[in-house]
Amino acid sequence: MCTNARILIVGAGETNRNIAKYLKKHKYSNFAVFNRSIENAEMLATELGGKAFGLEDLKTYKGGFDAIITCTSATEPIITNEIYQSLLNGDKSRKVIVDLAVPNDTCPEVLEKNPVTFIEVHSLQEIANSNLKERYDELVNAERIICQNIEEFKPVLKQRRVEIAMRQVPEKIKEIKENAMTKVFANEIEGMDDNSREVLARVMNYMEKKYISVPMVMAKDILIKNS
Repeated sequence: MCTNARILIVGAGETNRNIAKYLKKHKYSNFAVFNRSIENAEMLATELGGKAFGLEDLKTYKGGFDAIITCTSATEPIITNEIYQSLLNGDKSRKVIVDLAVPNDTCPEVLEKNPVTFIEVHSLQEIANSNLKERYDELVNAERIICQNIEEFKPVLKQRRVEIAMRQVPEKIKEIKENAMTKVFANEIEGMDDNSREVLARVMNYMEKKYISVPMVMAKDILIKNS
């Protein structure tokens, strides 16, 4: 796939940001970024020299594409066959979809009804450890994206696994904070004046954010250093 290939980035989270930087490093330059938060889409698009769109704009986008890289936190498929047909806009050529979401952002119907080279998070390690020449004969359109620098791609995969494994951390920390505020120390807090309660709430919110972010950052750093 040539460096002016049209690449759609769906989602502007850390995983897609890392992949986009990897592609930009290797001279890919034609990007369109779609995200629920248009502000985050604009930030990534600016970094890549591409264009930013809201996630809803996928339904009406007619700029064409050669590859889709998607990774969102959606619980239902983002790329339905209806949206995929609209994106194709009559194009019948084989496309590449790299889907790093869990669960997948791509509806199974897309794969059943269209010529697609599909790469998902569960198959990446198998691809990395297989004979590249034999495996990649079937992945002509994805070959330049993956096989040339597969070792550089492994940290991205490891980071994604950490994100998946630690998804429950924010929820658990919120539960601990709420239990402390409403049960364990409820009487003490009730005896505080309004200003003291406000300061305590701000401190607890600050600590909550730090306890959520620090373990994730440390875990990712450790994995990268040991890769």
